[in-house]
Amino acid sequence: MANKVEVDIKLLIAAIALIIVATVGSAFTTYLFFSGGDFSLGSSSTKDSQESEETEKRMDIGPTISIGDFTVNLTTNGSMRFIRTGVVLEVNERAVISEIERRLPQIRDRTISLLRSRSVEDLNNANNFEILRAEIITSINELLISGQIVSVYFIDLVIQ
Repeated sequence: MANKVEVDIKLLIAAIALIIVATVGSAFTTYLFFSGGDFSLGSSSTKDSQESEETEKRMDIGPTISIGDFTVNLTTNGSMRFIRTGVVLEVNERAVISEIERRLPQIRDRTISLLRSRSVEDLNNANNFEILRAEIITSINELLISGQIVSVYFIDLVIQ
């Protein structure tokens, strides 16, 4: 009878070990499923460093300067429509800010011209708004000597 008790204890230990292995396996599978399934040995450190660099690039914002508020009439078919917004420029280096301050009348003029050339329908479309943003960046970068505009941010946007 003592022999039978030993077999039952061995069977019990094997069953517990099997349960532990199954639990760890299912936890690992769940982790892979919810983390996007990206589990590669050896190259994970380079992927992690690339992802952290991309995250830093997205989170960091360079030096910015406000070029003021704009209230501009839009191109319309007879009705009076306008846009009111504030514009902030992000530059690639702090030294560009002094050049922007010197050229502020030119920059504001180009921005007003680009805004006036738009209709309400143009500005209601997100893709056209991104095109406008790119055109402002290109237009202002043509004026700058020492650096460049990285991004344009519209603040307090109202279209009436």
